[in-house]
Amino acid sequence: MSDLEILYPKPVIVRVNGRRVAIKPVEFRHFEAFGKAAGELLTMLSQASPEQIYAWAQRSGALLDVLGACTSLSAWRIKRMPSTVAVQLMLQVVEVNNDFFGQALAKVASR
Repeated sequence: MSDLEILYPKPVIVRVNGRRVAIKPVEFRHFEAFGKAAGELLTMLSQASPEQIYAWAQRSGALLDVLGACTSLSAWRIKRMPSTVAVQLMLQVVEVNNDFFGQALAKVASR
């Protein structure tokens, strides 16, 4: 049964403004949008100013798509979230999902 824990990882709980938010593993149907948004964000982090990153977060539908798919937050809450918080949460979602993939790859490599 422990293999199923890797295939279906449990959500990670973080706190956003005192509210418990579950970060869920990216689902296959959202994988392309997740990869695109994560790639854009990581590229911007290395090249853009904080103001440019926050502006991207405000105008990008990708952030809403990924946070909606990979967190327990409603679209209403995500839309009203400050850009700085949305970007931080998006980075946390990327990190947690990277850990999920890392755990799965380590399990396969150990066999």
